[in-house]
Amino acid sequence: MLIGAIDGGGTKVLTAVMTGSGEVLARRQRSIPTADHRAYFAQGAEMLGECAAEAGVRLAELAGVGASLPAMTDGRDRVLGSPSAGWGEFTVRPLLVPALGMGTERVFIENDVNACALAELRFAHGGDNFIWMTVSTGIGGAVVADGRLVRGAGFCAGEIGHVKVEFATPRACGCGGCGCLEAHASGTAIGRLARAAGLGDADAKRVEQLARKGDPAAATVLAQAGRYIGRALAMTSNVLNPERVYIGGGVAHALDLLLPSIREEFERGALPQCRNVVIEQTRLGYEAALFGAAAVCLDGLAGKGC
Repeated sequence: MLIGAIDGGGTKVLTAVMTGSGEVLARRQRSIPTADHRAYFAQGAEMLGECAAEAGVRLAELAGVGASLPAMTDGRDRVLGSPSAGWGEFTVRPLLVPALGMGTERVFIENDVNACALAELRFAHGGDNFIWMTVSTGIGGAVVADGRLVRGAGFCAGEIGHVKVEFATPRACGCGGCGCLEAHASGTAIGRLARAAGLGDADAKRVEQLARKGDPAAATVLAQAGRYIGRALAMTSNVLNPERVYIGGGVAHALDLLLPSIREEFERGALPQCRNVVIEQTRLGYEAALFGAAAVCLDGLAGKGC
């Protein structure tokens, strides 16, 4: 069985044709702006078509297509909004199905971090109770409890990026609130902290590089971000009592540098019964959301008895 996977990021799109076991047969990556969401999905479908041709099949011959999106979704067909992509509400399948040339019942969508959690379940055997957290331009989260993705009444469970972690000097967040984890510990926030610390226009990646070279200001910036992450994880662990926390996204490459301050703040805030949590970088790597799109497709097909 061959399937299609579309990882729609906020600044780039990855597509692949894969086997049901997760082997990538063909892959494409491009930078596509999100401003025009119709063009965004049309180009994603075009890229997947190129992958299919490379794999020696037509798009319509794929068993199904899964798409992981940088947006809150209902897990079925609707985007509910995305501050990072600048999207409001719209229906996805009318944009994808004509371009893919396959039936509506074979196209599946999901929030990108939820998709990552599903990939952790299917391809990385990540356990039955965990939090999946992306720390990148923004911060997203997903919850798996007793082996199942938790969606919530409004399909927005797991939005750890909008847990309030700062009250004395809260920063404005893209969600409209203030003091959110995303506003204080995302890659964007780390860049802002770097500028305030006199590190020029260093982004999160550059801060990591400087910290590894022993720069004390860079180390202080990462420690500050780590404390906010630990604070948010303590709150969520007290509610959810997970076994593990998997961290992905670009900032996850600095997890070894962040972890001391994360653990210190986590131990301070978590109940004793909830402290036995393993915090680690995902083994799915850079393409976690691409494998997530594949997992979304496979789960969707299984639900239809395919």
